[in-house]
Amino acid sequence: MPESANGSRMGRTDLLMLLTVFFWAVNVSVIKIGLRSFSPHAFNAIRLSLASLAYLGVLAVSPGKLSLGRKGDGWKAAGLGLLGITGYQIVFIQGIARMNASTASVIMGTSPIFIALLATAIGKERISPAGWLGIGFSFAGCLLVVSGENGGSVFTGEGVRGAVLILLANAFWAAYTVYSKPVLERNSPFRLAAVGTIAGTFVYLPFAARDLAAVEWTRIPWQGWGAILYAGLVAIFLCFVFWYQSVQAVGSAKTGVYGNLTPVVAIFFAGLVLGERLTGVQAIGAAITLAGVYLTRSGYRFFERKGAGRDAGPAASA
Repeated sequence: MPESANGSRMGRTDLLMLLTVFFWAVNVSVIKIGLRSFSPHAFNAIRLSLASLAYLGVLAVSPGKLSLGRKGDGWKAAGLGLLGITGYQIVFIQGIARMNASTASVIMGTSPIFIALLATAIGKERISPAGWLGIGFSFAGCLLVVSGENGGSVFTGEGVRGAVLILLANAFWAAYTVYSKPVLERNSPFRLAAVGTIAGTFVYLPFAARDLAAVEWTRIPWQGWGAILYAGLVAIFLCFVFWYQSVQAVGSAKTGVYGNLTPVVAIFFAGLVLGERLTGVQAIGAAITLAGVYLTRSGYRFFERKGAGRDAGPAASA
């Protein structure tokens, strides 16, 4: 997997990924606002359907419509949708509902760890000893973040369940990202994101049928509808295309570097909009987690001797 297409200079892909990081970081707080008006599965079902309709609208006026580059790519795109939409969203939204936005964003920030593990398992990457040390640091930091959510070093049932669900979501996202790269070599990012989202949403809807039936539509405030619009049209419809464009252009390694910024921006925005603040224990845990992620991805280079000529490449990313 290529590490860079732009060298050391900022390019269009870098700018798009910075936008994506910002939009997704804001989206964590937006989802928390939306969950004040909707149940988790109802919120997800509506925003995913909205994103799917937007994709269908663009495809309807595009040549080729749902056709992909090679026979069988349609099934592969649908499979990616099952990973990145159906599987990811089923556990992600339940995890977010159980935690503060700032806490959840730190746990979400470990997604590059899962990519590194998966890429290593399938022979695409190699984790150095320093990388394994970083993995240990990351999960130790996560334990501090989860234990400190209620102001002290105490684990709560809801907090632990939320963390486990988000970690499971990270595993789905890792598979979604790693396995998308070969399909992107012969398909446009937009078409692949569209087919995957539509297929994944179709499979997701049965899980949300009961919640959708219970929605009192006339009582939803404008904040709830605003959260739906942002989470559907910006965080999914727009950002999934940006993400695929970056993976296609520079590979998952460089794409994932920007994901490390998401928790920082998300914590700031959660404090600004929701009034959330990390406790002292959580702040220490967040710092350890982010340092561990960095060490896993690229920090091992500091342990190499200059001129050694060895470069295993950073771990793949979410």
